[in-house]
Amino acid sequence: MKKGRLVTILLIIVVVASVSALLLYRSIQQKRDGLTALEPSVSAPTTGEMLTIDLYFTDSGGSRLALERREIPVGFIDALTRSAMESLLSGPDKEQLSRIIPEGVQIRSIFVKDGTAYVDFTLSIAANHVGGAWTELLTIYSIVNTLTENFSEIGKVQILIDGRESETLAGHVDISRPLPGRVQLLAGDW
Repeated sequence: MKKGRLVTILLIIVVVASVSALLLYRSIQQKRDGLTALEPSVSAPTTGEMLTIDLYFTDSGGSRLALERREIPVGFIDALTRSAMESLLSGPDKEQLSRIIPEGVQIRSIFVKDGTAYVDFTLSIAANHVGGAWTELLTIYSIVNTLTENFSEIGKVQILIDGRESETLAGHVDISRPLPGRVQLLAGDW
């Protein structure tokens, strides 16, 4: 009787340990794969209130960042950041401004954690980028400045591509870590 009970207890321990190991493995795998397992953003109920934000496009010559004001619906921070990024991806309304992010780019996910916004774009942000170090820098800071300058909760932005961290967007500028804003690019300064 004691031997059968001991076998049962050992079997339960083995099963619990196996399940725990599997859950730990999945958790580590999800973090390594670019935080793709996070819950989707929650949006606020629509109240009709609007928030005015500044979007960072480029001037017509592509030499510096330039501002365009837009209104987005008020909501929770994840909904606000998604609205801001979708507005940026739609391109400028003003004729004297130019789109810096390639057409067709989409947001896979966006969330804010501990003062950092994580924005995950589709592969087309890198695959369709026109290239060049300065254009790449302006593209990156168009995204970063739009988030850091409009939302006090955000101090840095981590750009992800297809759910993963990337060293660069188009081969020149390091995006492997969260980046703070650089408003001096409004004047065309490095």
